[in-house]
Amino acid sequence: MRSLSPSELKLLNSADFNTSEFNNIPDTNQTITALPAPPEQLAYENLSEKLHFFSLRDQLIFMFKPALRKEYEAYVSQQAGNVGYRTLVPKNLQQASDLTVANLYYYFKIRDESEIERAEIMEALAI
Repeated sequence: MRSLSPSELKLLNSADFNTSEFNNIPDTNQTITALPAPPEQLAYENLSEKLHFFSLRDQLIFMFKPALRKEYEAYVSQQAGNVGYRTLVPKNLQQASDLTVANLYYYFKIRDESEIERAEIMEALAI
């Protein structure tokens, strides 16, 4: 107030703050509404519930390294044959989405790792 000129003080005193011009200014003390999440975040949250984290990462890598997808297909096909899953043959895997191939890869990878750990535990218990 001290820094205002006399004409500005007069204008300030004569101002009507109840006019509609001032009613449209949002109150900064009011609750701030959250902005909607961007579609990318919603898609990520939806996918992260359904897949292994590295699966999501690898499906993106497949776009830049198609040879890696071929390696994953070969691994999935081999492991599926060992278990007796007859539909997971190379021809069918080539038609599957990147997401499916990456998920199947990690399904078998984690399964294999747990079997190795189980075998090691059984071996340690036998000693």
